[in-house]
Amino acid sequence: MKPYDVIIAGLGPTGATLAGLLGQAGVRVAVFDRLPDLYPLPRAIGLDHEAMRIFQQLGLAEKIMPHIAAYRPSEYLGMDGQLIKRLDTLPEPHVLGWAPNYVFDQPALERVLRERLSSLLTVEVFVASEIEDTGQDADGVWADVRVQGEATVRRFTASYLVACDGGASPVRKRLGIELEDLQFDEPWLVVDAIVPTEKLAQLPQTQVQYCEAGRPSTFVVGPGNHRRWEIMLLEGDSLSPDFPPEELWPLLSRWIQPGEAKLWRAAAYRFHGLVARAWRRERILLAGDAVHMTPPFMAQGMVSGLRDAHNLAWKLTRVIQGQSPPTLLDTYQQERYPHVKQTILTAMGLGRIICERDPVKAAERDQRLREAHGGVVKTEFRQNMIPKLQTGLIAEPEDQGGELFPQPWVRSKDFAGRLDDLTGSGFRVVVQAAALSAQEQAAYLAALAPLGGVLVVLGKASAAGGVYITEDQPLLSNWFHAHGKVAMVVRPDHYLYGAADSHEQSLEMLQRIRADISNNTH
Repeated sequence: MKPYDVIIAGLGPTGATLAGLLGQAGVRVAVFDRLPDLYPLPRAIGLDHEAMRIFQQLGLAEKIMPHIAAYRPSEYLGMDGQLIKRLDTLPEPHVLGWAPNYVFDQPALERVLRERLSSLLTVEVFVASEIEDTGQDADGVWADVRVQGEATVRRFTASYLVACDGGASPVRKRLGIELEDLQFDEPWLVVDAIVPTEKLAQLPQTQVQYCEAGRPSTFVVGPGNHRRWEIMLLEGDSLSPDFPPEELWPLLSRWIQPGEAKLWRAAAYRFHGLVARAWRRERILLAGDAVHMTPPFMAQGMVSGLRDAHNLAWKLTRVIQGQSPPTLLDTYQQERYPHVKQTILTAMGLGRIICERDPVKAAERDQRLREAHGGVVKTEFRQNMIPKLQTGLIAEPEDQGGELFPQPWVRSKDFAGRLDDLTGSGFRVVVQAAALSAQEQAAYLAALAPLGGVLVVLGKASAAGGVYITEDQPLLSNWFHAHGKVAMVVRPDHYLYGAADSHEQSLEMLQRIRADISNNTH
């Protein structure tokens, strides 16, 4: 046996999350990062309810709470300073059990993630350790690593390698995988500052997109006293990653003056829309920024990497544990590529609203957006912009395949809390008690057993098997009523395989998914 099942290159949020999910499942993981400690400055600032649900699965949600805050509405102001577009989050009840959007302190969140890794017996973390080369054959992968404190390069072996090593991914480059350019390339300055409490009242109280042709910019209300500015750089501006202070303060003068805030970070970036053409080469896979980069206008860059980790973790676990053939990993790109590409294109669309530099076209944009709402700007919801899975290990679209499974607050015997904490995050079938016979219940339990799945029954408890729940608010009940379905088949990453019109159809779905993912379907 090889010392490890999976080698992970990179210990950013994607790599750490993947390592945590694999480690919780007992997979032996080695993670390598070239830095001696986590990157101490903020980069991402937004996460969403899918991310929080993943952190919940890692047992970290409550530990992260002190480092996050609600994401405030985004107001797009046109050339005349008046509102042209407004985005907000859907109100309660929260469909996934968490508020739809948050801002967060990235270094603090990453510290919590790394502490979780240190508690997992099958995860070994190597910092200040640079992967110098990687390779593979029919039997496994290898990584040549210059480990901190060791005089010679050491070779590590595993069954699979996942590159979470950033936008400049050396692993991706060694594989010769090209990036598809979605035609968005804009230079911006990102400034993070800690603003004294007495100054906060003089700043905007919500997120603002200044869609001004002269110099588009963004203001973000972060957690606590953290505020962020994103400012488009024009011809002649510095593009240095370490932006010169003499150029910085004039750009911030609209909001703050020198001495009115403590600068945390100021860096020039190019906002890109890129996605890799291949996400897997046999035993080597890519995730996070190594496989896609998105402009920040939807705060979905880091979250997309976490989705990669969540999608990949349960599939790798099954393959490594001999429950599924390696072909299950083919569904990783099938599912994630169209999802992330659509997310990037949507973010680019918002970016093009913001980035218009032609004053005439900007004025036409303002008029067009106002007229689209009949002259009164209506609030749009960010969650409605995120696509569902379109292809891969899902049933037909008319059966709700690829939609996210709701997570209500539920009660069951002595339990009261979020559903995943009761049922776990494996395969689940959810049915209503009133529509379930004893014979059907027995058939579900038999069909779920080979998958290690759980039957969740919504309604009055019975002596028969399954987990019986009642809802604090009728999320699942309303879902069943709205779609006219009797059962949901849920994957380990909380996406619906499908929803059925009858128990017979649902049992057929279970049989089909078992055949699709299992080495032995008998």
